[in-house]
Amino acid sequence: MKHSFRRFLTTIFLVGLFSLIAAFIWGRQKYPNYARKFVVSNSWSDSEERALALLPTADWSDCQIQPKLVHRKVQFNQTEDYEVPGSLFEGLETAEGLVLTLECWGSKYWPVYRSNPLGWVKEGIYDDKIAQLTAGLSQLKIPVYLRFNPHMEVPGRFYPWQEYPSIYIKAYRYIHQLVKGIDPEVQMVWAPAGYPGLEEYYPGNDYVDAVSINLISSSESELTVYPKGEGYNELYRRLHRLRFFDHPCLVLSGDLEDLERAEMQELANYQKLNPALYNRQYFNYPEEKSFAKDSFFYGVYDPDKKLIALPALNAEHLFTDITSFMEDGIPREIESIGARGRDLILSLELHNDSNGAREERGLEKMLNGTYDPCIDLLFAQMDSFPNRIFLRFPQEMEIPIFRYPWQSKDPKLYIDAYRYFMSYADSVLPQTYKVWGPAGDRGSLEWYPGTDQVDFISIAIYGLPDKGITDPTKQERFGQIYKRKSWRMRQAPEPIFITEFGVKGPEDYQKAWLLEAANTIRDAPELVGINYFNMHDVPQAWGDIAPPDWSVDLETYRAFIKAIESEP
Repeated sequence: MKHSFRRFLTTIFLVGLFSLIAAFIWGRQKYPNYARKFVVSNSWSDSEERALALLPTADWSDCQIQPKLVHRKVQFNQTEDYEVPGSLFEGLETAEGLVLTLECWGSKYWPVYRSNPLGWVKEGIYDDKIAQLTAGLSQLKIPVYLRFNPHMEVPGRFYPWQEYPSIYIKAYRYIHQLVKGIDPEVQMVWAPAGYPGLEEYYPGNDYVDAVSINLISSSESELTVYPKGEGYNELYRRLHRLRFFDHPCLVLSGDLEDLERAEMQELANYQKLNPALYNRQYFNYPEEKSFAKDSFFYGVYDPDKKLIALPALNAEHLFTDITSFMEDGIPREIESIGARGRDLILSLELHNDSNGAREERGLEKMLNGTYDPCIDLLFAQMDSFPNRIFLRFPQEMEIPIFRYPWQSKDPKLYIDAYRYFMSYADSVLPQTYKVWGPAGDRGSLEWYPGTDQVDFISIAIYGLPDKGITDPTKQERFGQIYKRKSWRMRQAPEPIFITEFGVKGPEDYQKAWLLEAANTIRDAPELVGINYFNMHDVPQAWGDIAPPDWSVDLETYRAFIKAIESEP
């Protein structure tokens, strides 16, 4: 009996040990950067990230180069007890401020990639340690900038608190309340790296005293999706991403070790020369989006005319290239839509040059007036249109690919071209509505052109998240996609008008997907219209793979509209 029990204990021990080793090996493969952080002790160290600049306001000309700020880092784990070491506050006699980065890790004895430090923050696990730390900070006679769990927006799980926007925001707000309750003078610093998509993690104006960014952080070192610029250009892009947030900004080193005053002066001059990009009046942060749905838009892009007989439709969508709309029969289509008593959604595109070749300089040509004769002719075709017109400038500009010639461009170039076109429309077609149409992907707001030139925000929602998916049931649900993409738009005040969405698969699956989507649409106060893409996608974009066909039949779309209008 004893031998059996020993064998049982030995088996349990071996299985547990094997599981731990397997978890560790799996974690090293999935999150290779965590090898250096397998054990985190309650400790502090001087940070390798120096303060290169301090911008006390959102004005880039008001800048301190190489401020006398000491940067130190404190790491807590969930397991050990803690007492604030006196050495943490030594050597600050000549400093003009202390930048203190607080990192809350998981258990000392369990691989950190399996931990959940953000959840533990809200559970109060670190409260006593943070209270002791803050009490020590309150004794200092210099400004203190406290950064909590930095670089939260960088994908890849270099840190275990990355890639959780809503959970991160709750944890940050919890720390803010705890720290401010002990010492209101501590400056709480929201500390993204400056990577695309940082705005998703913004905790709110009431919780942020200052912001910090890095040039370039170690957490980004292995990422290649978004190309990295050199020095000055990278700093410009990171400051540009902060234009919705009116806070002092710390610029910390990373790959870039020094910053010259001349570079900051050049940036400041650039900022003053581009008020449409950086004037606060063009970026009104909304506390909450809510719009009356008395005139909800039901539209379709329906080139095969399968759905246009539906009486509930009040809008139809056309796509056209600025250089070929006459050959494509767009004037005739516009006239037909007007005759059916419906509004027009017109997506302008810049695919081809005058010779039919791919146009790589379409945005530049828009700005230098090359397309002015085409625009005049297009607007003349719409001048007598009897209903509302929704103009949508080239879409999905923020995705870092090259499907469209206007993608992966400098955001300033896109914004300037967008504003040029919409200002042109204002002078000729005053009854038009301006539609800004990102896909809704990471970092969309970097291309936001300003409230004075946007009436509606359009995002694209397609169930297929990956080209390799052949099983239609593996598609994402509408609600999941919409929650993610609409969250990214929360800093912009305009209502959302989805001018492209679709799902592939058998008709019964499409119908079920759409009926579930109706619940999300009905419960979204910021959403004022939808427009289905009733056709297959462009074959050229899918290579050897058959393009997905989003088309649905008339009865399916009728049931979808009825579900939106029904009481829950």
